[in-house]
Amino acid sequence: MISSMTGYGRGSSSQDGFTFIAEMRSVNHRYADFALRLPRELYPLEDRIRRQLQQSIKRGRVEVSLAMDEIPADLRQVKVNYDLAEDYHKALQLLSSRLDLSEKVQLKHLLQMPELFKPGGVTLSEEQVWPLVSAALQESLDQLLHQRQTEGENLCRDLLERCTRLEKLMETASIAAEAAKEDYRRRTEQKFEELLAGKFEETRLLMECALLVDRMGVDEELVRLKSHIEAFRSNLSGTDPAGRKLDFIAQEMFREVNTIGSKAGGYHLTNIVVELKTELEKIREQIQNLE
Repeated sequence: MISSMTGYGRGSSSQDGFTFIAEMRSVNHRYADFALRLPRELYPLEDRIRRQLQQSIKRGRVEVSLAMDEIPADLRQVKVNYDLAEDYHKALQLLSSRLDLSEKVQLKHLLQMPELFKPGGVTLSEEQVWPLVSAALQESLDQLLHQRQTEGENLCRDLLERCTRLEKLMETASIAAEAAKEDYRRRTEQKFEELLAGKFEETRLLMECALLVDRMGVDEELVRLKSHIEAFRSNLSGTDPAGRKLDFIAQEMFREVNTIGSKAGGYHLTNIVVELKTELEKIREQIQNLE
């Protein structure tokens, strides 16, 4: 069963003092497009992350957020911005002197100043953290794929129902087309009789009428349209991503319906063509969500 391109997943992995959290969101896109947000320490893993995603995602824009929630205590570092602390100290001393305050500048005053402390950089071994990162990503990816598959199943059911509606409309169109041909033949004969007052070669007239009526026939278009619907169903039941192929088949179905519309010789058939186009437009909208 083919999948939708929309979904969400979240995963985490913890071991040896490390905790990694991964989140993924995917939306429609013509190709497979991955947008990664990683901590600086995990930049070297970007290629590995992309390769892991490419194994399961064939189409869709996937936003991946990876956070390093915890690290071992022996790797944690906090750095003091000494230059900024000295600037704050001088500024506070000047302020105290300007306002003629007796209280001296103390450490507790400096601790209230922003950005005095910042986490230090951590150097991580790729081989040490990759199994944990990969596990968090895979858990998130599995949830994402499950949502995409569930949504894909719903879309497939809807599309199959619309294919059935198309076939019912085609049956009605075939009956309407035959009625329109007969009506056109009758009206043409009547018009010739009125214009020529009965003085005409009946065989020649019937041949001309037959040619005109034949041009109004939509049997070939209906046969091709039925073939396209069968191909559409076949691709829906497959396991490989088929969104692009289904879009192409829908375009071909539109082409046949447009041809039927150009040949429509009656009000009833014209209305059926409008219904066919409306149903096809809904099908194309749904296809845009499929991988």
